Amino acid sequence: SQCLNLMTLIARDTLFLSAISGLVLVVIAWISLPALYKAVSLPENMVGDALLYGRVYLFALPIIYIYDVGRAILISNERAKISFYLLATSSILNLLLNLLFILVLQLGVLGSALGTVLAQGITMLVTLYLLAKMDRQEEEPVSLKPDLSWTKIKSILHIALPTIFQQFAITFGATLVQAWVNPFGQEAILGYVAIVKVMNLARIVLVGFAQTLTLMTAQLLAAKTYSAVKAVYRYCSNVSLIYWLVSSALSVIFCQLLAGMFFDSGQNQAAYSFFRVYLYAFVGIQLFSIFKFLNEGLLRSMVLMKEYLYCNLGELALKLAATWLLLTPLQTNAFWSAELGARIICVLGSTILVIKEMQALEAIERAG
Repeated sequence: SQCLNLMTLIARDTLFLSAISGLVLVVIAWISLPALYKAVSLPENMVGDALLYGRVYLFALPIIYIYDVGRAILISNERAKISFYLLATSSILNLLLNLLFILVLQLGVLGSALGTVLAQGITMLVTLYLLAKMDRQEEEPVSLKPDLSWTKIKSILHIALPTIFQQFAITFGATLVQAWVNPFGQEAILGYVAIVKVMNLARIVLVGFAQTLTLMTAQLLAAKTYSAVKAVYRYCSNVSLIYWLVSSALSVIFCQLLAGMFFDSGQNQAAYSFFRVYLYAFVGIQLFSIFKFLNEGLLRSMVLMKEYLYCNLGELALKLAATWLLLTPLQTNAFWSAELGARIICVLGSTILVIKEMQALEAIERAG
């Protein structure tokens, strides 16, 4: 009971610290956005819309921080299924609100930003409600007043800094890739932004299976039933492959319809061409993503965080280096080519790590 109470206190303080961090970053980003857009070579005719979208989206930043930390708390309390439902609901709601605001209400860029803010805000409120309900079920509910002493902040940061560094690297990498896309003009930007949204939505299910694998494997490892881990991995792989097959077929068949949710494919033919080629390449990227997410889920469950970070950030470094090298010879095809190549290498590396670790665990099980 004391252990659960301590975990709840840490969760409460982490939520408040996330909200404060989000507010500070909103102020910094609000001031620096014009300089940032100039630094990434955004075309002048798109700066106005980008500023409008960026500054509206900034209002969602503290909400996103609270929402993400809240989902992490649910996962740590063995409520991964609920966390996955929240993630799926947020993404689907975001898509539906974007369609409403952009296609029906004709709000354009403002509608896209509002859809994101509202979707994240609604799911954040649901997340906080679930956390409060979970706390009320405890024998000794905790106070809502946070303890943000320097000692407590240091202890939270000690755990959070590796993840903060990882997220910073990922965000920086995404910004760098966007900066390389921007000089190709408005059509390339439209196609790239659209395909990124589609890819992020398509990955939700795979992330859910990876989270399930992480939790189930952690329980099996704690019980020292190492041989059962393979069966769970095989099951998650098979279900993920079925999802990949169905979703890939549908996305290829309805490619133009997907693009039409973000721009007029008739008026923006170059953007549609960029989107279509990247979408076809994404079929291969998504196939290897199945094993990337599952392998990394296994590494997390084995508490091999150093190896997990090597795989995750190593792929990012490879992708950025390959994109930069291929930009001149391949032009816009450099982006999907680099992502696919880096994903394949990452999967090979993580598979070797997982096989090696599983062989060691099975040897321990046989010896015992």
